[in-house]
Amino acid sequence: MAAPIQNPAKCEVRSVIRFLNAKRERPKEIHKQIVAVYGNVMNRQNVTRWCREFSEGRTHVHDEVQEEVMTWFKVLAADFYDAGIQKLVPRLNVWTMPAAMLKNKLCTGNSFTVSLL
Repeated sequence: MAAPIQNPAKCEVRSVIRFLNAKRERPKEIHKQIVAVYGNVMNRQNVTRWCREFSEGRTHVHDEVQEEVMTWFKVLAADFYDAGIQKLVPRLNVWTMPAAMLKNKLCTGNSFTVSLL
């Protein structure tokens, strides 16, 4: 018998459960096959729970909480980046600057960036 696959991803094991459940394998048999290939990575109760969820219509194998946390971190990182850029790069607000000052800045050839944000 081949050596078990070491450290499988949770979604990999859940994909196997989803596949075997779709083939109408019983949770007990699915668990037996998972233990044979991956080792004891999931107990029988969890295999049964995942079979039930897939039978009830669940299609994805990833944790919903994990996906939400990753989305939250991405938004948080983007906000942090934007705030940092705002501190590093002062913006010229053309809407509040007096017209004479803006004309002087643009006509003298001084190099600066105009932001319309």
